[in-house]
Amino acid sequence: MDETLIAAKFGKNIPSSFEKTFSYCLGDQEIQVKVRPYALDCLEKLANMYEIIVFTAGQQEYADPILDYLDPDRKLFKKRLYRPSCLRLQNFYVKDLDIVLDRDKEKMIIVDNSIISFAFDLDNGVPINSFYGTEADDKELLFLYSYLEELNSAKDVKIPISQSFKLSEMQKAMLKKQ
Repeated sequence: MDETLIAAKFGKNIPSSFEKTFSYCLGDQEIQVKVRPYALDCLEKLANMYEIIVFTAGQQEYADPILDYLDPDRKLFKKRLYRPSCLRLQNFYVKDLDIVLDRDKEKMIIVDNSIISFAFDLDNGVPINSFYGTEADDKELLFLYSYLEELNSAKDVKIPISQSFKLSEMQKAMLKKQ
């Protein structure tokens, strides 16, 4: 969610080029949120091809107002997973797809701006450039949509993903060097 679909800023340290889409209060803190360009169009189109599950390292009380804004009728996101569903390794949260027990990994794709987030499932992971809300002409979700549209017909998404991004190969090469 964060830096993939939206950018959120807390407090008063907000860049002048950050134009919020909406804001909300969490406790005594105002959170300003900018929705990534093309996010809603992309999600609506992808929801016709895929079952979309949001898997965020954010706490539920922080994430739900954002997800409710993006999907007020709860038609886009079939399931929401939050920080307690992540595995914490040192200061990182890993989103292990094994937690989604009733789905086949051959058909599961995880999109995140942090490769560490899908470190246990590299061949299911599609990296995306981070969105901070100050980018002048962000089109990452258009590229993502195009790629995911192609993957929709794959019997095992891990094969084209591993061929496209070669993350497992890089990991093996790095481990050999150690």
